[in-house]
Amino acid sequence: MLNKEDFYHQNFYHQHIRYSFSWNYKHHMNKISILNPRLFEFIKLETYFERILSEKHAKRMNSIFNSKIFPRVSRFKISGLKSAFIKSFSKKLVQTSKVKKLDSNSKLPKYAQTVYNNFFKENINKIPRHDPILKYILINDKDSIAKEVPIWKKMNDIYLTGHIDLIQIENNVVKVIDYKPEGNFLLSLPQVAMYGLLIKSNLKIKNLRCISFNKNEAWEYDPNILKLDIREYLISHGIHERPWEVFF
Repeated sequence: MLNKEDFYHQNFYHQHIRYSFSWNYKHHMNKISILNPRLFEFIKLETYFERILSEKHAKRMNSIFNSKIFPRVSRFKISGLKSAFIKSFSKKLVQTSKVKKLDSNSKLPKYAQTVYNNFFKENINKIPRHDPILKYILINDKDSIAKEVPIWKKMNDIYLTGHIDLIQIENNVVKVIDYKPEGNFLLSLPQVAMYGLLIKSNLKIKNLRCISFNKNEAWEYDPNILKLDIREYLISHGIHERPWEVFF
């Protein structure tokens, strides 16, 4: 049983790299305390996080995640397209509203900018990486409920594994978020969209959006874009290597 603390933490090791799962319990319970049509989905997330924190599950998950033979969601990238095609298709997705582009004044980029500014003020002579940015957002943003969330799916004897940078509940929508300082959302879209599809499938969550962001901009979309628009476009350009489709 949980002790009703504000935060819960659990370290996981993915091929011996540490990922620090953190759950802002207070933020999550604030979302659950409000009656809404999606309440049962938010409770499913609570149950999932409790399961992650259990000692039995943590031990089993570390064993699976440290295996070098299982595929990782973070390896899912679009490759084989010329940069001109990537640029034009990215623009088309935004113009047709399949992807919503948000500027530097939107919430997530502004949080990242704050962390960058804090590093500068404190004379920290390096660029802030994922952890300080995600930690700052999880503490300060009332919609953010967990970071570095482990996710997996078993098909036959194969496990697909990954860690979601950040999960939010905003306007009764679950949002799966990944920090991409390099930008160019289309290249990493298969990774982020697959995170969203796994959460939708594993927890039966219907209303879900994916977001990639950095300190300059953000991109939001329905994860099903990977099954539809992205698939059709890659096929039309003769891209046959789409390893994520095995796990649909």
